[in-house]
Amino acid sequence: MINLISKNPLVRRIVENNANKEMLDWLLEKQLAFTEEENLESLVFILKDEDLKSRALDLLKSIPGFVKENYVKKKESNHRVVYYLLLKALEFHNTNLISKIIQNQALPFTFLSKIAEEGNTFDLEILLENQIKLIAYPEIMDLMEKNPKINNFIRGRINEIREFYLNTEKSEDIPENELVEEVKAIISKDKELLKIEIEKNALTILQKINTISISEKIKLALLGTKVERMILVRDPNKIVSNAVIESPKISQEEILLLIKNRSVPGEIIGKIAKNREYTKNYSILVGLVQNPKTPIANAISFIKKLHIKDLQLIIRDKEVNPIIKNLAFNYYKGKSGMKKGS
Repeated sequence: MINLISKNPLVRRIVENNANKEMLDWLLEKQLAFTEEENLESLVFILKDEDLKSRALDLLKSIPGFVKENYVKKKESNHRVVYYLLLKALEFHNTNLISKIIQNQALPFTFLSKIAEEGNTFDLEILLENQIKLIAYPEIMDLMEKNPKINNFIRGRINEIREFYLNTEKSEDIPENELVEEVKAIISKDKELLKIEIEKNALTILQKINTISISEKIKLALLGTKVERMILVRDPNKIVSNAVIESPKISQEEILLLIKNRSVPGEIIGKIAKNREYTKNYSILVGLVQNPKTPIANAISFIKKLHIKDLQLIIRDKEVNPIIKNLAFNYYKGKSGMKKGS
């Protein structure tokens, strides 16, 4: 099944080539009650019809730029639609749209390869900011170097990335100690692994990870399993641990596991706290307020959204930052109608 953002069954019919001529005419005459995003997904998929292509292209041009930018930022965006937008952005030098595509870690690295091949100097400079993908897929940098628009600054940065992350013989080990117990706990809850001898499996995965390069670790953080991500988030190299949070495969349940684990580095907790997609989840919100490593400014903004029962838990939790605990008590008094001095 084709992945779409739209839940409209009419959009799916059009995209899956099940729409009749009348429906396609209505689409091209803007007679369907579609949002601009639904029009975008529908129109890109009818471009393959030579009889409809010209009219579809005209309508695609009329879709506002902010709609296209919002679309390419989304984790669940359809890759065919994004690739069409990328080709148009490269053709018309729309660096703003290209930068949004570069920042979307859920997109295949081939999108970045296309930018590396055809982007202008400014596009290539923005591409340098996605170090996680560049290190995981060094071939992107190879393509950048072949681009005639590359400058000495970009060449220098590529050399630095290669020297620092790719030319080292072996990356620093992730310490086994308490981490083995954590991995065993994760594996024991995974139904697919229940038949495997847990202790041996935990050590095998950790030892295997400790033999691979930084580039391979980053690729594994992006595309590997839940168990591998839970190990790699504790990697001493920050760019490896950060790649776990950027993984398109990481679930909100995993994020919740990370928040509840007090040994996870503060930088990771802070990154989660700044991610709007994660903080829409109420359980994650509560977990962040409870975690003493959450930046105070973020915790303060979250606490006002909590229910009374969760404010009570925060007040009783000895590990919660005292500033947050006092603030929770004040909000609790206000929400529960507690009288002053009671």
